Amino acid sequence: MSSNRTPLLIALLAVVLLAVGLYLNYDSGRPRFDWSDAWSKKAYSETNTQPYGTQIFHRLLSSYFPNKKLLNLNKSITEELPLDVTGQASYVFVGEAIYMDSASTEHLLRFVEMGNTALVSSKTIPFDLMFDLYYNECPEAVWNDYGTVMFSEVNMSLREPKTNSVMFHYAHQNTPKPYNWHFIEERYFCDSLPHFPLGYLNGSFINFAKFTYGKGQFLLHTNPIVFSNYSLLQPNTRKYVEGVLSWLPEGDIYWDAMSRVPEAVARRRNRSAFSRSLEEEHPLSYVLKQPSLAWAWYLLVGLALVWLIFRAKRRQRIIPVLPKNENSSYEFISTIAHLHFREKNYQGLCIQGMKLFIHQIRERYGLVAHLAPETHQPHLDGDFMHRLAAVSEVPETAIRDIFSQYIAAVQYQPTEKMMVDLHLAMEQFWKKAK
Repeated sequence: MSSNRTPLLIALLAVVLLAVGLYLNYDSGRPRFDWSDAWSKKAYSETNTQPYGTQIFHRLLSSYFPNKKLLNLNKSITEELPLDVTGQASYVFVGEAIYMDSASTEHLLRFVEMGNTALVSSKTIPFDLMFDLYYNECPEAVWNDYGTVMFSEVNMSLREPKTNSVMFHYAHQNTPKPYNWHFIEERYFCDSLPHFPLGYLNGSFINFAKFTYGKGQFLLHTNPIVFSNYSLLQPNTRKYVEGVLSWLPEGDIYWDAMSRVPEAVARRRNRSAFSRSLEEEHPLSYVLKQPSLAWAWYLLVGLALVWLIFRAKRRQRIIPVLPKNENSSYEFISTIAHLHFREKNYQGLCIQGMKLFIHQIRERYGLVAHLAPETHQPHLDGDFMHRLAAVSEVPETAIRDIFSQYIAAVQYQPTEKMMVDLHLAMEQFWKKAK
């Protein structure tokens, strides 16, 4: 009986050995490492051990703050990023590009506004987010996304905390290759606004910057390749990365791996923020590509227009002349009273009113002033009020009275009367101003 089984066992063993040999031969033919940092499901993934994964950086964050947690967001920002922490938490995103809808954008802004920090390292940034971070623009510097410059190797340095230059490069098979490095143009930073550069690429291209928002801050880094496994395994690079991380407050860190999208998708969405193309974005793009569906749609629209024309001729009434809208003080007080009933944030309204007042002065008279981001106190040149009085033909005493009322409002807890008096003083200024 056993002698009859021997040939069968030998045949099975031969098949197994042949299968193992074929597998090893196939596996040996594949490259050991994936050297592309272009978009894939594993690009910049915290579980990816390839050169341009972020497993090492993710582990570094997990032990960066003793007794603090690194929490992975497995769902959207709105579902898992908490809003009940103030000033001791950080949101971290590293990827080719980040996608956020309007709800996620608003949620992240509220998270930072409460005093927390958001570190976003990507090759592009959502315009919907920058419309809030860069709401007050530098003169003639409308936001137009990150710029790019091609180098094989670059030196990166930090202004705060000051570090020596560290060399980074993109490599394929351990050989440096030309690469598009991203940066924030210098024209987006002016003395009148609180955001400022923190780091440079080749000494002149800004690739790391701080944008304050509310009580917190956004830290924007334009080259996520810095945080990849390959970069962190190079000599001296950890000092640079630790310098970047020194801007995070000591607290729990929330790692967002769910918002990664290809750079091309994010840039196309940014372009649609200005003008939404029918070919690219319109929900009727598929319908209009099909001839039969397109003719049906055109016929439906034509019939609707004909119906509206005949209906308008039969039922159109004389259009009454509407009175011109007036922004009177009584209407303003009524609106403010409604807002106070809900929030009673008099100091916040005074600050927003002063920001608008300073912005209008800059636009109308070219005189620059700004508010300190921490104290909200006005920073004025020595002869600012004298020059403003000269060009506006409003008495200097009235201008000083406006700023005196505002300083009192931000130094102490203002009352409703103080807020209304400040607004009325500003309104009188614009009524008298030439």
